[in-house]
Amino acid sequence: MVEIVVRVPENTPPWQPVFLAGDGPELGDWAPTGVPLAAWDDGTYHVWLDLPPRYRGQFYVTPGRWRGVETDAHGHEYPPRELAGDGPRTVEARVHGWGRTSVHYYPDAPSRFLPHRRTVSVWVPPGYGRDTDRRYPVFYMHDGQNLFDAHTAFAGNPWLADEVADREVRAGRVPPLIIVGVANTPDRLDEYGPRRCGHKRTRDHSREYGRLLVEEVKPFIDATYRTRPGPEDTGVGGSSMGGLISLHLCKWYPNVFGKCAALSPSLWWDREYFLRNVTVSPGWMERCRVWLDVGDRESPSPLGAAATMRRTRRLARLFARHGMREGEQFRYAEVPNGFHNEGSWGARFDQVLQFLFGGG
Repeated sequence: MVEIVVRVPENTPPWQPVFLAGDGPELGDWAPTGVPLAAWDDGTYHVWLDLPPRYRGQFYVTPGRWRGVETDAHGHEYPPRELAGDGPRTVEARVHGWGRTSVHYYPDAPSRFLPHRRTVSVWVPPGYGRDTDRRYPVFYMHDGQNLFDAHTAFAGNPWLADEVADREVRAGRVPPLIIVGVANTPDRLDEYGPRRCGHKRTRDHSREYGRLLVEEVKPFIDATYRTRPGPEDTGVGGSSMGGLISLHLCKWYPNVFGKCAALSPSLWWDREYFLRNVTVSPGWMERCRVWLDVGDRESPSPLGAAATMRRTRRLARLFARHGMREGEQFRYAEVPNGFHNEGSWGARFDQVLQFLFGGG
């Protein structure tokens, strides 16, 4: 048995739980709530671990979320602590501080192409501040207000994309990457919903939204952060209408976006406009890696859920007919008990990251 003794900063609230997060099932496989510690009257936290003699791993102390992971006395994250099954019987860890958010916010970002300002949020991976020579792939995501924060997410239920990505990066299942969330506006449907030429309704701002991403947001991110800007390292993704516009953007800009995540895409939009035209100029499919999925409970109506499933299956078949290899160039998933909401999309975000950026 190995005893872990943790000492926390004096300003830590007495009700705050403390956990270990680290390698292997013994430490929760990098879940931020992997191993709970017991609070003692002297202000320390303790746990006993029955580790195999050959265990070799690393761990951090967390308050139950990666946003608050322990830091050094200057507020900087440091390398994880080492732990061995045949090492000392007592391991002491002193936490000097609890981390600040790894999400950077740029509110009220203007655009030359669209009237509404919007918030751009940027999550940087663990180690970003330490390894100053490394460059990172970037994943641009729509409906960015739903990704990270409960106070901005629809119905108060965010994807927790930063927590998921943090866990996957630390566990080594996904290489470090940057996630950029672009918030929607009151014109969401007009920005995310391309329409057929000559359609009676003229409020189609999807091309302008594409220019915002490609000509404004991406150059800003590439200039501000250490990115790998090529299409092979640049993804775009979203859910529902955000999944639909992601597919269009990869078709319109094959030299910019080489990875696509379409979770529960709204393929019904404008009489199945994307499905009817996906084979027009199909060259983008040769160069793009695509995650495509649908839940089996996307609609409260069984007939609606079945229609949604049929459309998404049809798109998967079109990918295959045009030479895309399933499991390599695209992955299609039908999600059991998958609803059309943030909770369901966030629950499978780890698989999205693994396939698009981890190659899994």
